[in-house]
Amino acid sequence: MEPRPLEVSLGRDGTVLITIQGDLRKEESLSMLKQDIVKGNTFIREESQRALRPLSTLVDLTKLSNAYEPEGMLLLAEFEKNNRPYVHKTACFTEDAKLRLAGEIISALSNRKNIFFFKTREEALASLRAPE
Repeated sequence: MEPRPLEVSLGRDGTVLITIQGDLRKEESLSMLKQDIVKGNTFIREESQRALRPLSTLVDLTKLSNAYEPEGMLLLAEFEKNNRPYVHKTACFTEDAKLRLAGEIISALSNRKNIFFFKTREEALASLRAPE
């Protein structure tokens, strides 16, 4: 069975871990992405409310292919927009410069100013841990 396009979990330190993966061109993948976004929105909202504060999120883009439709980008922008009240800061990582650029476009579409992009997981985690 293929992995879900968007997987969300909670790390030991209270950081929300998000993995966006696969080929977001296929109709089946986009349909699953819509379902995963609904579940992800609920998860993030509930965990933020449980913690009584907005949370940090770490987004792994290393398993995402360079194959995606504009619809997928718009869905992800809406995901970011819906989570605005529940997320303090987001750090995304991938070595792929094209994916980082696509992520920056998605972030601009969501009008969120607290999303940052890095090459490595270590850089992304360091940015989440850095004092404001």
